[in-house]
Amino acid sequence: MTAHQLEPITPAEDQSLARVLRAAHEIWIRETTLFLSPATKEDAGFWERWTAVRYLADQFQGPFHRARAMADEMRPFLPTETGDRLSGEGERIAQLGQALDKVGRRRGTARTVAVASREFLQTLRQWCSDIELAAQQIPREELPEEGARLVTELETYGRTHP
Repeated sequence: MTAHQLEPITPAEDQSLARVLRAAHEIWIRETTLFLSPATKEDAGFWERWTAVRYLADQFQGPFHRARAMADEMRPFLPTETGDRLSGEGERIAQLGQALDKVGRRRGTARTVAVASREFLQTLRQWCSDIELAAQQIPREELPEEGARLVTELETYGRTHP
């Protein structure tokens, strides 16, 4: 056993809200990184950029809307400033995605797209981490009906996207 190993997870912890979110976010970030990584290179060609913007316009939107909805469901359990920060970070990701979509479809924009893609990925990782951290204080069973439905969707996402 190494010094960096985590403590065993008990069954109650395994199903905690933070754990469910972390598992879904890991898959989502891995997938997003797979599609955006080629566009983070300053010499990325048009098709690498096109693939990134198409991913953001299509496959990214479902998980993104679920994550924003989950952050909204968590708001009543969070300090106002935390809820506001999570909301602002979600809006920032939406704006970055729109900017990437706009510039990524044009020729001769590799350097701009590379910088924007790296910022997008960094912001997404931070936002997901912040959501998970905030979720540690929220008992899953206290979520309202819509929150419980979203958690079930996230669990399903985690099982169907290895």
